[in-house]
Amino acid sequence: MKNASQSNLFYSLLALLFSLLLFFNANSQGSGTNSTSNTKTYDEMLYNIPVHLEYDKDKYFVSGYEEAVNVHLSSANRIQLNLESNEDTRNFQIVADLTQTPLGTSEVRLRAKGLSTAVTAEIDPQTITVTVEKKATKTFDVEAQLPDSLENNGYIVDNTVVTPKTVQITTGEETLKAIDRVIAPVSSTKQTLEKITQTVNVQAVDAKGQILSIEVPAPQVKVDVELSAPTKELPLQVVATGNTPEGISHYTFSLSETKATIKGANQILESLEKIDVPVDITGIKTSKKKTIKIPNKVDYVINPSEVEVTIIPVYEQTPSSSIDGNAGNTGIVIPNRTSSIESNSSASSSTSSDSSSSSSSLENGNN
Repeated sequence: MKNASQSNLFYSLLALLFSLLLFFNANSQGSGTNSTSNTKTYDEMLYNIPVHLEYDKDKYFVSGYEEAVNVHLSSANRIQLNLESNEDTRNFQIVADLTQTPLGTSEVRLRAKGLSTAVTAEIDPQTITVTVEKKATKTFDVEAQLPDSLENNGYIVDNTVVTPKTVQITTGEETLKAIDRVIAPVSSTKQTLEKITQTVNVQAVDAKGQILSIEVPAPQVKVDVELSAPTKELPLQVVATGNTPEGISHYTFSLSETKATIKGANQILESLEKIDVPVDITGIKTSKKKTIKIPNKVDYVINPSEVEVTIIPVYEQTPSSSIDGNAGNTGIVIPNRTSSIESNSSASSSTSSDSSSSSSSLENGNN
């Protein structure tokens, strides 16, 4: 009996042990499943991230590469991901190590340098093509390259001055051999009717006019261009503005100059047929002279800049003014009807007298 009791106790303890093992094993798997299901990955897409080149900048010149790439960041740590995504707080750079790259053109792999271990990066593209040359420097004369719009709009270039006249260009040895000339490209964005003054970066071009790579920042020069703009003669036309006083029918105007010369681009001149001269007639009831400034615009100039205008009011006609001997100050004179009638009566009496005299004379003659 004793052995049987001991045997039952042993199996009971063994069963309890297995039960505990199964319990803890089930909880452990459930906990692991929950932990896995709660893990979340965050993503950020960064665009136009600069590419930094690692090489000896005193000895070599590098060109022909992609200067910016896109980077896809991912991490389970949202805070760390935000830090790397923000341009002001990020620690990483996209770099291309060229320290072992031979002269000539090569394909180099990019990598994210300084990136947190909690964040992964995918770079697009993963590689760039670079051309490595030995650095070389040479002095060139600079010539101004004027915009085609000057000739198209009828401008005549009177003089062009480039300051300084020469610059030093630093580039690769092979690129230096291909330079045909160095130009200062001038635009028409800040052009006036008489000149262009701009400070621009020079460009090196080959014999076909293709722009070549040079060291950045490129040398700068100042370009001053003196111009003569085309002209056109146009008639002046008065445009009355303001309110006409009571009793005034309209106005006549007399100009000291009937034409003016306009200076500007051809496309502006072709669009104009006359020049308006605005004259304010508010309150004018008698003849008056005014000096009027002819309005100029940014894209053209008018000469003369002002003109003298004589303003003559014409009064409204009323029934009473047609009977009166003088119809106000309109300049219209109405004849004196009474005087005309009296003159006609006198003429009739004189004719009658002459006729009587003639009759008398005839009668006497017959006698």
